[in-house]
Amino acid sequence: MTDAPTNTDDTFDSIAANEDAEEIAPAAPGGMTVAPPAQEPSTTEQAKQKVSEATDAFTTFVKERPLTAAAGGIVLGILIAGMFKGPRRAAARGGAKAVGLAAIGAEIASSFASELLDDAKDIGRATAHRAEDAADYAGDRARSMRRSANYTAGRTGDAARIASRETGKRIARALGRR
Repeated sequence: MTDAPTNTDDTFDSIAANEDAEEIAPAAPGGMTVAPPAQEPSTTEQAKQKVSEATDAFTTFVKERPLTAAAGGIVLGILIAGMFKGPRRAAARGGAKAVGLAAIGAEIASSFASELLDDAKDIGRATAHRAEDAADYAGDRARSMRRSANYTAGRTGDAARIASRETGKRIARALGRR
């Protein structure tokens, strides 16, 4: 068998493809061709990437809005249950599954909400400790200033009493000498 195309259109397509390949990958010195640049990711890889991005976006949405996510899960469960207009048994199963999905959504939202609440409590405790430390420092500083002021006032009072007594003695001596 020959590898040559049997149809002239096929021959033309293969020649055109070779010319395109030469434009993309020109021959290097010595007659060797340079490898063409990397191709775009395959459809499967693109789909995996999009699924990963969607999962990250959904997780971020649920973390930011846990109550909205829980409500959305419940609404989605009700919509799925409402789609079953066939036999009662199928509707009951679908409704049970929808309720299960809604319960899972509510559980996820609840866990994120409890984590957020715990973080808020931790921040509140840290703020309360800082405020308590600041109040303690202010109280200690005020007590220190009060002690210093009392000491200075006591020394000034003692000095005034001594000066008064000394002045009185000097006056009495001066009057007594006359």
